[in-house]
This record gives sequence, C-alpha cells and structure tokens, in this order.
Amino acid sequence: MSVREGLIVALPEDLAGEPLWLRVVDGGIIQSGVGANWLSACGLTALPTDCRVMLVPPAALTPLYWVAHPDLPARQGRAAARMTALASGIAAADSLFAADDANDDPAMAHVIAVAARADMQHWLLWAQHHGLDPDLIVPAALLLPAPEAGYARGTLGGGIVLRGADMALSGDLAEAIAGQGAAVTDIAADEVNARAIAALTDPPLDMRQGDFAKRVRRSVDRHALVRIAVGAGCIMLISLLIALIGIARHYGEAGRLDDESLTLARQVLPQESDVVQADAELNARLAARGASGYSFTAPVSGLMTAMQGAPGVAVTALSRDPDGLLRVTLAAARASDINIVLVALQAAGFTITATSSQDPGGRTLADITVRA
Repeated sequence: MSVREGLIVALPEDLAGEPLWLRVVDGGIIQSGVGANWLSACGLTALPTDCRVMLVPPAALTPLYWVAHPDLPARQGRAAARMTALASGIAAADSLFAADDANDDPAMAHVIAVAARADMQHWLLWAQHHGLDPDLIVPAALLLPAPEAGYARGTLGGGIVLRGADMALSGDLAEAIAGQGAAVTDIAADEVNARAIAALTDPPLDMRQGDFAKRVRRSVDRHALVRIAVGAGCIMLISLLIALIGIARHYGEAGRLDDESLTLARQVLPQESDVVQADAELNARLAARGASGYSFTAPVSGLMTAMQGAPGVAVTALSRDPDGLLRVTLAAARASDINIVLVALQAAGFTITATSSQDPGGRTLADITVRA
C-alpha cells in the first residue's frame, strides 16, 4: 500500500550543495527539483497534512555495518550490533548515533546505520527551518538493491554510491573499487526512485528512532470529547436514577412499616391516626406503669453518674422489677462513700430507699431502690 502524498528530500554531502527533492502523489513522481523551493515549484503554500516526508542523508555521512549475532535473541542481537557499530566508528562512541533495521531474524545480519549526532541534529534543524518534520530518515545506500554478487551502483543525491552484499561505499572509494574491474551493475534512476517511493511506506531502515524519534503531536479529537462527555452524562444520569429508585423503594418500605405500626397501635389507641403521636402516647402510658424504655436506662444512667464521685463504691447486684423499680446493692469500705452516691441520686431527682448491712468481710452494704 503506497502513501497518498509524499516528499523525498536527498541531502547533499557538501553543506554548500543543494538538496534534490521528489514530490510523490499516489505512488508516482509528479514533480522534482533542486533546492528548497518545492512549495513554490508545486504551487503550494504548505504541504498537505497527510504528506509523508522522508530525508535521505548522503551515504558518506551514514556508514552502514552488517553485524550478525545468531546466538542471541533478535532484540538483544540488535542492541549488540549497535554497540559493535559504535565501537567501530572513528569518532568517540558518545558522539555517534546508531540505528538498526528492526530485523527480527537472528540468523540474518543486522544492518546498522551510524551518523554523528551533530549531523543528525543539523539535518533535523535544517528540515525544521524549511517547514518540515521528517517522518523518515533513510540512508542513501539502502535505496540501492542488495546485489547477489558484485556491486550495485547508482546515483543518489548527486553522488555515486556503490553497494555490495554487506558493504556500501560512496565518492572516491566507490569509483576506485568500480575501476578495479569488479562486477558492477548500474541501477537506473527510475529503479532508484521506485525504491525511494516504496521506502515511504516500508523503509529498509529508519534513523528516526531512539533519541531522534519523531515526537507524536496529539491533537484534540472534538468528536471523541463529545462522545466522552455524552457517555459520562449517561453514566451520571443512570446513577441518579438508580439512587432515586432506591430512595423511592426505601420511602415506600418506611411508609408500609408506619402503616403496620399504626395498625398495631390502634389495638390500644383506636382513635389515633398519626404514627408519631401514637408512639408518644404509648411511651407515656408505659412510663406511667414503669415499663417504658426510659424506666430502666434513666435510673441506671443516674446511678453510674452518681458513682463517679465515689470511686470506692461497687455494685454487687442489680435487678429491675416488673413495675420499673430498680434494685441495686452497693458495697464500700466506708458508709460515707455510699452516702455520697445516695445524695447524688437524690440531687438528680430520683426517688430512693436504702437499707444498710455488713458482709462477712466487714464491708458496708446498702440495698437501695431507685425510681425515676
């Protein structure tokens, strides 16, 4: 599958030279030229947004290495091949950049392209200065086919490039080897251009990787945002409906329980029509009989509060009569401690009675009754 539109720019080896460019539409070259005037030459003010841009740096500045590591997994083999290529360079390894061909077959040699980091930065800055953000950077020598024997020779970016099965040369070295009578097959310009067009879709090696990988600019998809907003709104609406249904069910259940309670209360209070009033009236009647819920908790609570002022007093027995009377036995080393509790209960408004005695151990006991 070919790209809809593309721009191929072959960079010169000499900084003072002019680049060669090809404009590709639907898999064919429709325009070409020299220099950086591709927009005006094509009658454009800007490249189409879907235009795929490929830079082709000169072979002399992107030497290639074929390194095989058949004993290593493909990924580890590519990493080892990059390190081997960097170590083989003339310059210091930290000033060089190595890119691999993403070969996943350990039995095949990994093709590694090496370039100076300064050159990579220069090419990208030059492209940016001319309004380009290259999608691909493909070494020139890889646009020639790999020969089965001898060498393939072609003209790329205005220079002669010679490619063998596991080597690539340019300039004087290429001419020197070709002049020694080596078997050389000349590659027509049309074939070189066809391979360059094919590389727009399937590059043999893309140097835009690692530190120089192209940054993906994420654009805001308004349609996606609308879908997300609608989805979130639907989720919130469904959640609200579920909550409202739950509230309605609880409200209905509470109403049903109120009706049942009122029906039971009418067995004692036949004239009542409100469950709250019926509850208050029933509690009042129970309290009058000493059987309400407060007839036990109130006296016990008052007793515990009164005992806080007399730490030496202990409760040895506690019971409640059917009429709501609370019976308690208090024990203390001194009778005065028990009197503190009794005075506090009376001060809190409780009605009490008390009978004192002693246990075999000599402690003072007080059998008291407490009524709210």
